[in-house]
Amino acid sequence: MEILITVGIFPPDIGGPASFVPKISKYIKDNYNYDPEIICLSEKENLDKSSDFYVHRINRNLPIVIRWIKTVFKIYKIGKKKDLIFVNGLGTEVSIANILLKKKIVRKIVGDPVWERLYNKKIIEDNFDKFQTKNYGPYIKLQKSIRNWSIKNTDIVITPSEHLKNFIKKTGYKKNIEVIENGVYINDEKFTPFLSNNLNMIVVSRLVVQKNIDLVIKSVSEIRNININLNIVGEGSELNTLKKLVKKLKKEKNIKFLGKLDTNKISKELTKNDLFVQASNYEGLPHSLLEAINKGIPVISSDSGGCGKLLGNGKRGYIISHPITVTKILDTITEVYENKNEAVNKSLKAKNYLISNHNFETQASKYFQIFKNLISK
Repeated sequence: MEILITVGIFPPDIGGPASFVPKISKYIKDNYNYDPEIICLSEKENLDKSSDFYVHRINRNLPIVIRWIKTVFKIYKIGKKKDLIFVNGLGTEVSIANILLKKKIVRKIVGDPVWERLYNKKIIEDNFDKFQTKNYGPYIKLQKSIRNWSIKNTDIVITPSEHLKNFIKKTGYKKNIEVIENGVYINDEKFTPFLSNNLNMIVVSRLVVQKNIDLVIKSVSEIRNININLNIVGEGSELNTLKKLVKKLKKEKNIKFLGKLDTNKISKELTKNDLFVQASNYEGLPHSLLEAINKGIPVISSDSGGCGKLLGNGKRGYIISHPITVTKILDTITEVYENKNEAVNKSLKAKNYLISNHNFETQASKYFQIFKNLISK
């Protein structure tokens, strides 16, 4: 079986697809002796970066028309030799190339790139669900139409949550939609939080508007009765804005930006902290949240995508309801600090749930079976 995988972000980038694609590629290679090729976008300085996989990197900062032409041509050139294209990003480019390729396409969809792009550029303020039903004029209508056309030209769509499955249905997609929740390699590490009088918190995220990291920073700055430290892992368009906010609030000693770290360093950094926070306006089912639970760290999360189900609506972690506000984040952090034993018990329940429902090897086998069945038709 010859597989081409396309993705918008790939290590050293961080984010869900950048975490998932190397893992699924390694799983396929190790278990079935197939070596997928990967096409991704990268920063200019990473174009020649080595990898354990056969990766074709395209400069994401090229002028948009040139980048699209180059990406479509690369997909067409590599795709001619493949049986199947597994899309984790660059979906429209794949659909254009596949007009001639006529290959089988499986597409994993973890959100709406049109909404995310417009929201993070502050062109719109509406949430994910409202955006799908509201009319914004011809420019956004065209983007939605291109998105829907691209999705419809897919043989099988895979999503990590029922919420996203419903979103896909509303685009007019009539074919097969499978829900496969994200997974992690389960570890047996024993981790005990809250060993000091400090409360050490961590955020692992792309630094973009929808992640609400500014609200997390503001909530930390308003806490008076807790000696609290916040570590922020990641890079993105909001980095300088967030740094200015920290400086304005005079919290440089308590809030640190650790930059973009590789998977091993993130894993080590997680265990230096007592609490993981994810306050995003929208998520599918974030890998960073799963990894925190896997380490045994209590978690606070917005009720986005599959996060509410993962945390048992508050039985296995702490839920921040929408709309996300500074007060809600602050109150939840305070609740965790004042009820540490409860927080630890919730983290243990979350880990047990993870073991039963989010083992990566179990989930990955479902992907491969879908690939195999589709090619055999």
